[in-house]
Amino acid sequence: MNQASGDASQAGADASQAGTELERRPDGAPVPYLRGQRHGEIANVVDWPELAAWAGRRGVVLGGLALIAAQLIWKGFFLGHFYFRQDDIHVLELALGHAFSWSYLTFVGAGHLIPGVYAIAWAVARISLYNWALASAVTLVLLAAAGLAAFRLLRTLFGNRPAILIPLAVYLLIPLTMPDLGWWSSAIESLPLQIATFMALNAQVYYVRTGRFRHAAAAAAWVVFGLLFFEKAMILPALLFAVSSGFLIEGSWRSAARQCLTRFWRSWALQLALVAGYAAVLVVSLRTSSAQPGVPGTADGTYTFAAGLVKNTFLPGAIGGPWQWFPSADAEYAYSAPPAALTWLSLIVAVAVVAASIWVRRQAWRAWAILAGWLLAADIAPVLLGRIRELSPALLGLETRYVADAAPVLAICLGLAFWPAAGSREAVPVRRAASAGQAGRLVAAAAFGAFAIGSVWSVQAYQNVTTSVPDRIFIANARLAVAHAPRGAVVADTRVPQALMLGIFGPYSYASRVVGPMVPATARIRWVRRPAGTIDHLWVFGRDGKLHEAAVYGRATAPITTKRRCQPVTHGRVAVRFAVPSGAGTRVLRVAYLASAAAAGKTVTVTYGGSARPLLLRAGLHSAYFPVRGAADSVTVSGPAISGLCVGDMQAGIIAPSSSGPVIPAAS
Repeated sequence: MNQASGDASQAGADASQAGTELERRPDGAPVPYLRGQRHGEIANVVDWPELAAWAGRRGVVLGGLALIAAQLIWKGFFLGHFYFRQDDIHVLELALGHAFSWSYLTFVGAGHLIPGVYAIAWAVARISLYNWALASAVTLVLLAAAGLAAFRLLRTLFGNRPAILIPLAVYLLIPLTMPDLGWWSSAIESLPLQIATFMALNAQVYYVRTGRFRHAAAAAAWVVFGLLFFEKAMILPALLFAVSSGFLIEGSWRSAARQCLTRFWRSWALQLALVAGYAAVLVVSLRTSSAQPGVPGTADGTYTFAAGLVKNTFLPGAIGGPWQWFPSADAEYAYSAPPAALTWLSLIVAVAVVAASIWVRRQAWRAWAILAGWLLAADIAPVLLGRIRELSPALLGLETRYVADAAPVLAICLGLAFWPAAGSREAVPVRRAASAGQAGRLVAAAAFGAFAIGSVWSVQAYQNVTTSVPDRIFIANARLAVAHAPRGAVVADTRVPQALMLGIFGPYSYASRVVGPMVPATARIRWVRRPAGTIDHLWVFGRDGKLHEAAVYGRATAPITTKRRCQPVTHGRVAVRFAVPSGAGTRVLRVAYLASAAAAGKTVTVTYGGSARPLLLRAGLHSAYFPVRGAADSVTVSGPAISGLCVGDMQAGIIAPSSSGPVIPAAS
């Protein structure tokens, strides 16, 4: 006990000598604390000058990370404006309909070999189908990875200088990539390619500087990563070679290209072998594709597309445009539509930037040549070999998705045009360096400010002319409808609204494929593409995603009255004429009938336009449906069972939601 007291006294003395004050625990032991902490006060332990110095030393890193974080928040709000549509739903349907197999991953539906996209869709579809928050989270993860990859490459290529924040901000803000993000299937194609572009070039820079083959292997691995998501990655080896020879090796471009080819031949051989293997798989897989490559269209069409893509889409987008958009028919997507004056202004600005960079650095022209080569090889040529024969060249030239992958190349080339690579012996002539003094910095700051403001304006303008509310409402209502549908309900399998899924997707555009995966196992809904036979309470999905009682719209027979409840029987048959012949687009015939118990189980023949079909009767009041095609002026019902049958009204036309009757879910 005395020993413990002595220890406590000694601790108190030691603490007192150290400038601390003491409190006592319940056992009497002293508790040291800093002066100023008595009564719950917090000592000022942060060394603010040191913290400021630390931040100053890491200003470029902190600035880059802040830019990446800010763009994630901005683009997160942007993604909240959109929802699944078209190709998004198609890839999810494919995922649900296939096991995770080689045949599924290498399926080519429209000319694209994209196993990486299918792998992501397969996982998302099974975790939570039509969950836009989950899909957006995947997009944001890819966005974060792309931003970090861009920042890493710029630091590797140019060093830790503040100037690299300019091309980084251009990449993060450029409006060309935004329509791509709102279309989920396009986002998970394009963003991995952008990541691969930055990371493959980063590894290639290390390989050129160190000669270590592991960096060449890393570059090849990133090329493969890009190929898994987008066939445009086949152009990556050419991009790596162009940058390596143009800016990482001293001398004229021709001599540098020869040195680059001979010194690093193992890297190029590896990359070309991988690209060749991918091309072989693509050629084999194209057998299942609905779109086949072919020769470009007419010379006029080729020029219209190429000129439009560069002048009306890429150049305005590169300086913060296009400022205004042309919405699609369903207002869920929009095309670049810059004002004519701003289109020419973007061309003037582009020429001025190129000229200024060449004035400052003679090698700058190489960067713009690389950018032009990418646009030609990756963005113009694939369309000329594919879709230009199917769609309007002028409209295709306004499609920003075709040049979204050029955003990383633009950022890289912008840096290469104005700044020498880190470790380079290149010296900027004094005359040119002086000309790029204070005035040059002010002009650059003003230009970047205009770019940033224009980008925000353009993105907001895109949101103003687009909407995904109808798609979101349809899926939400359909999810509730199938959950509350009567057990064993029969639903006419019609196409979903075109805003959600175009008819060009064939069977994938029908409700059974879009809505069917949401049906609970206990519901046992039966889908019928062409209703046939006796079906009571036929349902159909409306444009709002709700289940409506089905009706046949077209031509109808004379209504049944209280005096004449049945169609008249003449010579052992019922022959009913339409007041006006049915139309050529007629697809279904509905016949109401009342069969006696004696007639139940017997068959009558229903003839429409020369086509006869049997009908097995059921006792009671029912509706019967017959798949028909084309026009007719009458319907005939005949057979021995006609004596116990009362035929009611008839309609010939198409199936659509009834304007009256029950709706699931009911309006609140």
